Order: sequence, then C-alpha cells, then structure tokens
Amino acid sequence: MKKTTLTLTLFLALSNLVAQTHQHINTVPSKPNYCGEAIETNRLKEAYPSFSEIMMTEQEEFQNGYENFLDSWSPYDRATYVIPMVVHVVHLGGDENISDEQIMDGIQQLNADFSMTNDDLGATVTAFAGITGNADIEFRLATKDPSGQCHPGITRTYSETTFDEGNSGPTYHPIVDAVEDAQGTWPQNEYMNVFICINPNGNAGYTFRPTNWFPKDRMYGSIFLRHDYMGTIGTSNSGRKHTFSHEVGHWLNLAHPWGNSNTPADPDNCGTNDGVPDTPNTIGWTSCILDGESCGSLDNVQNIMEYSYCSTMFTEGQAARMIYAITETTTADRYKLILSDNLSDTGVDAPGDLCEASFSSNQTVICAGQTVNFSDDSYHTVTDWTWTFEGGSPSTAGTENPSITYDTPGVYTVSLEVTNGGDSESVTEENYIIVLPNTGEGLPYRESFESFDAFPDNDRFVVENEDGEVTWELYTEAGYASSKSLYIDNYGMDNGSKDAFVSSTIDLSSVDPDDEIIFNFKVAYNRRNSDNDEWIRFYISKDCGETWALRKNVKDDDLGETVSTSPYSPAGLADWRQVNITNILPDYYVDNFRFKIEFDNDGGNNVYVDDINLYTASMSSITEQELTTSLTVFPNPLQSTATIQLDPAASEQVTISLFNAMGQKIQDLFVGEMPAGQNQINWSTADLLKGVYIVQVQSGSTLHTIKLIKK
Repeated sequence: MKKTTLTLTLFLALSNLVAQTHQHINTVPSKPNYCGEAIETNRLKEAYPSFSEIMMTEQEEFQNGYENFLDSWSPYDRATYVIPMVVHVVHLGGDENISDEQIMDGIQQLNADFSMTNDDLGATVTAFAGITGNADIEFRLATKDPSGQCHPGITRTYSETTFDEGNSGPTYHPIVDAVEDAQGTWPQNEYMNVFICINPNGNAGYTFRPTNWFPKDRMYGSIFLRHDYMGTIGTSNSGRKHTFSHEVGHWLNLAHPWGNSNTPADPDNCGTNDGVPDTPNTIGWTSCILDGESCGSLDNVQNIMEYSYCSTMFTEGQAARMIYAITETTTADRYKLILSDNLSDTGVDAPGDLCEASFSSNQTVICAGQTVNFSDDSYHTVTDWTWTFEGGSPSTAGTENPSITYDTPGVYTVSLEVTNGGDSESVTEENYIIVLPNTGEGLPYRESFESFDAFPDNDRFVVENEDGEVTWELYTEAGYASSKSLYIDNYGMDNGSKDAFVSSTIDLSSVDPDDEIIFNFKVAYNRRNSDNDEWIRFYISKDCGETWALRKNVKDDDLGETVSTSPYSPAGLADWRQVNITNILPDYYVDNFRFKIEFDNDGGNNVYVDDINLYTASMSSITEQELTTSLTVFPNPLQSTATIQLDPAASEQVTISLFNAMGQKIQDLFVGEMPAGQNQINWSTADLLKGVYIVQVQSGSTLHTIKLIKK
C-alpha cells in the first residue's frame, strides 16, 4: 500500500485542480479592482463617443446646479428620503447564491452609512468629525413587483453570466439581460437595482453616475457587486462593510475624492477633485494612514469614497450632492424613485401585506437520527408560525426557525401556516424531507435500473438538479446489458449546469480495512461538437452526504471521442465504456456510505449511465457454490483453455465479461440470450498473462463474480 500513496495523493490533487479549473471557466481575480466605476465609464467613453459627450454635458450641468443648491442648503434642514430597491442574485448554485440574511446585513450597513448611525462613525478623526454628512436616505426592499404583485424584493437567477463582462452598449448587458429574461424588467426609474454575482468584470463592484444614455425604463444603469463584498457576514467580512455604500455613492453622483479616475496614489491627482468643496484634494489612499497629507493638507482618508478600507463617513458636501441627485435634477429620473406614488407602487410606504408562505431548510436528504434546520421565508410582516412535520420530532413547532430530528427512514411532508394577526397564508411541501437508513444496503451492491418504473424514487436514489431543467431520468430504450439505463436529454444544453444522481446509504462498515473496494459503472456518450467540454464526476461520502469527496473525473476522449450531430443514443455494447473507481480508502468503510455521479453540460449530447457495481476484492474469490449453484469455471487455476458452465433456470439475457485485478474490463466473453438448462462456453485463455482475473456474469438484475488465477 505504501508504494501507491504518492501516486494516489498526486492523482487526487490533480483531479481536484482540474475540477476547480473547469468549474470556473471565467477567471475570478482573488484581488479585484477596488471599484470599477471609473474603469467601466471610461471603457464606454472610448467605445461610444456619444456616451462621452452626453456624460460631459450632464456632469457640467449637474455641477453648476449642485453649487447653486449648496447656497441655500443646510445640513440640518431636510427630510428623510426613501429609495425602493431590489436585489438580483445571479448564480451558478454555489456560495455566490448568498443568503437573504447576508443581503439584509448589507442593506443594514448601507442604511447606517447614509444616516450616520454606522458603528464605526465614532472612530472618525477629530479634524473631520465635525463635517460628517447625514444624507438621511433610507433604502428599502420593494414589496411589490412592477406589475403590483407582492414580492420579497430579492430575485435569484441561475446563469453563467454571473461572470459579468460589463456593458457593451446602452441596451445590452449579459447579466442584466439574463435577469430580465427570467424575472422581467424592474425599471431603474422605479427601483434601484443591485446585481450580486461572482465576478463583476474584475471589480469588487461598479456602477455608473446618473446619465440619460441608458434607457430609463430598463436596468442597465444598475449597481453590480461581487457576492463577497455584500454586507459583513456569509461570504463577505467586516472589512468590506462600506463597499456597497461606496457604489451607491457613485450611483448618486459622487466621485472618488481625487476625481474621476481609478488611479489612487497618483501625484497628478492633486490637480483634480471630486467637485465637493469640503473634501480636501488628495492623491487617493489604498491604506489607512489617518494623518496622511498628500496634497498639502490633511486628507479625508476615512471617506467612504476612498480606497483606504478604514472608512467611517461621508462629508456634509457629499450628502448634499446625493440629495441634489434625487431631488433637484431629472438626469436618469433618480428623482422619480422618491415620489410618493412610486413608494406606493413599489410597496415601500408600508410594511407590506402578508401574501406568501414559504420556507427552506439547510438540507432535505438526511440519514435517520439527523436534524434539519428550517427557516421561514414568508413575506411580509409575519408574527406567528404553525409548523407541521410529518415523521419529525417534535412534530409541530411555533417558532420562526425550528430544528427537527427525523429518526425513521421515509419520505415526509412539511407544512407551514403564517399569520400577521389578521391575514394568514399556508404552504405544504409534499415529499420534502427524505430520510435514508443510517445503516445502508449490504454488499455486493448492484444496480441496472431494471426494477425502476420511474426515476428517481427518493428511496434508492435522489437527484440534484442545479438549474431546474432537464436532469437524470429513466431511459427505457437501451441499457448496457438490458433495456433500461439512466440518461440526461442533454442535446444542446449549454448553461454549464450540473446534474447528479445520488445513492441511498450503503453499508461498508464490515469491510476489512485490508480489503479493497471494487466500484465500476458504464457510460455511453457521444459529443455534439468536437470542442464540447463535458464532464462526468464521481464523488463519495462517509457521512450520509453532508460532505463529498471527488474521486474521479471523466472527460474528453475518456468520456467519448465520437461526434454525433443528432441526438445520441447507444446502439449496442460497443457504445458503453466502463469507469473504474480504485481510490475508495478504508476511512470510507462506514455504514452510511453514499456515492454521487454528476454530469456537467457544455452544449453537447445525451449521456447514459448503467450497470453500477460495488463489492470487495475478497468477494471475487467466493466459490460458485456460495454465489449460485448454476455457475462454474474450470479448470482454476486456468490453463490454455477453460470452460464456463452456466445453468439458468429459465431463458434470460446474459453477459459474461472478463476483468483484470484492477477492475478494468478486458473483453466480453458472451453477450446474448441463454436458454434454460446447462450451457457451456469454451474459452481460450492461452493469451492471458499470469495474474488474477475476475469473471463477471450479469443476468437480469443479479451479478455473479468468480476470481480466477492464471499461473
């Protein structure tokens, strides 16, 4: 075993590296640009002279109006302004699909910064503490969609465009278009739209200053944030708490304190400014030097529009500028968002009606004895909860987020009724919780799907369907050595989604640590195009599926080198390839072992899986009397010829295959219908090298193996 340790470790490392590389086809910078407002604006200016001209005129007009506004504005004479917002999470099913809690935390931090209630405001240095600016703007999640229907104010869209490539024109932006296709248009003159994604074009975030260049009734002038820069919890952290506020500042026409560039620390920045009279000229800071004087006076290093990451404040002049952007100018129709009619239309002028009961949980497939954490996702203004948990302990609950233990295997329903003291809503999810046996099926394990009438059955297998579209299902037209298999109707699917089927529990606890596990299955696949990059991945779990370990990648020619421009289906045994898993180690010899076979699409063709086998190497040497009274191979040890004798009780389809000691298939010795009674197959073994071999006989839904030796 020691001789294989280095090779196996290297294999696992390379397998994980390849999987990670493929998973993120678009590179995500570990350290993105602090802010892309100037970068994205300048890119559009270079590509579209009309945009440059419009922006120049708009900013000159804005600056003149703002300076006049300052003559009569007092920082203590203003109203509270409410801006409706909606958050669009664009994801691939990973960590970037951030929780509602992280979104709400980000909004809480945003509102604190815009009302001078942020908990780090007291750390502002004395020189600027007297001019901290309270914009008194509150951002509220919309409770109504553009059609007036009740809505939580958060949308979630599965799309590869979560790798944002930025605007390519006034009416084209892939990430916006994906959301509009899935969720409809939320006009930017009614809502402040915020897009959360994996990679906003290499930036932590970006947006555009108010401009009429973007259509006011579309969503192209929105705010774009990398998921790990939203709020302070979840995928983000407390050091990024002001990033959202920074981008909203740009959205309300604030520049960086050094002016309209993305080059802080440039000495030439002393000759430019942000148009705000109480922010000192500065070269710009990417570190927290509180006594920094870069242009002849003390810099406002703690300004939220700086890059110092020790921000605490806006200035009074910045607050005035943002208020002017939503009250006194028609550019981009920002002013329309705060109008009373719009506040009513978007539902932010009231707490919101109770209109939908909804819930989620941290997992839906568990083993007996495990606990599920439930969360109420109902909206809005819920005050009381009545939960019912079939098969759970306790079976009822009256709290918002209960934890329930399931002790008995089965498939169970969950119900929730919510009220706000007047109205009530309810929801029931049938077959929501699947509880598997904590001690699974014993060995040898064999699955050819012949006994399935539909798939999945939520007993022997469950399915993970990342995008909610086509996924693994039963195919009744062809199998490896029978009439059924599993397949994905994948012809032309190109959204990069992953679909997996996952086994129930299998008991490996009695396997001797010195014994080896033999695991194999068959795959049939043709590409649609020669450059298709589609994968089969094989995972195992030793804790009933709470965590998974990758053990095999199958791709490129190992998956299938033949190109079929029409929808593919296997025509015979030659179409099937065996996948062998040789690295299931003894620490996975547990009673609740599970496996998962996952397919990753890329615009290719249909894929099929069949004939799953799991047993130990020692089981290969069981005599035929222990396995079946009808199978014999003699002589053993083998000589130059051998005879396989099989005595089926009735006529049946039989496949007899030869494998080496590593589980690699060498050849099929017989495939076809075998009549009842004694059958003998003469087999030439003269060309076999010395070693250990396994003869596998598959008949119907049973599998028999015999270990042979060639001396």
